[in-house]
Amino acid sequence: MSAHESLLSLAEYLELPLRAGESVIMMQECDASCGMYVGNASRDQSVLVYHGTIAASIAREIVQRTRTGRNRIEIAGQVFRFVRSAIHFEDRGAVAFEPA
Repeated sequence: MSAHESLLSLAEYLELPLRAGESVIMMQECDASCGMYVGNASRDQSVLVYHGTIAASIAREIVQRTRTGRNRIEIAGQVFRFVRSAIHFEDRGAVAFEPA
């Protein structure tokens, strides 16, 4: 898998909530995949909207290609600005991508 493929996957998810001021939450790996949610990262997990899973290998690549804190990244000609942070939901860790 190329870095380009993982960033394209990230862009698909970023386009969902960032326009509405919501966050993308990528849950910690479980059974070789990571659940993807959209919503307010500071609220309870039960109010997040589930948007499927991505392969753990893609999730790892996304984390490698972004950094904690502010990010400005161009993916397929579109610029995304977001803040990446580590968060915790119930018994699992997660990575939040919040609009910047």
